[in-house]
Amino acid sequence: MAQQNSPVNLVAGGTVAAHRLVKLSSGQAVHNTATHTDRPVGVAQVAATSGLAVSVKLLTDGTVRVEAAGAITKGHAVYAAADGKVQALPGAAATYRKAGTALEAASGNGSLIEIMPEPGDVTTEVGSGD
Repeated sequence: MAQQNSPVNLVAGGTVAAHRLVKLSSGQAVHNTATHTDRPVGVAQVAATSGLAVSVKLLTDGTVRVEAAGAITKGHAVYAAADGKVQALPGAAATYRKAGTALEAASGNGSLIEIMPEPGDVTTEVGSGD
């Protein structure tokens, strides 16, 4: 298979919002989740509904603009959150998938920020305090 240059057009496997992390599910783009086993492949550049094409900037192609789920400090790591958003490291005991490093601060839910992606399998475990 030939190497794909970014962005690539994928078929949306459901409603996909712009500036959200997406993963592949049965070969279609769907929102990534906060589950550490989900592996995002890129960021949707436009919104799309199920069955339509969605332009996706791959995480291996420089910085990306993503939607935050809450406040994030510039320079800190960001982690996958629900609905394809990114978040600061939560305090709840669990394992979280690192999505990258924030190149700008997010003031809260819905903020768009530039991040340097961290493609691959980098996860962080937060202990339960036991």
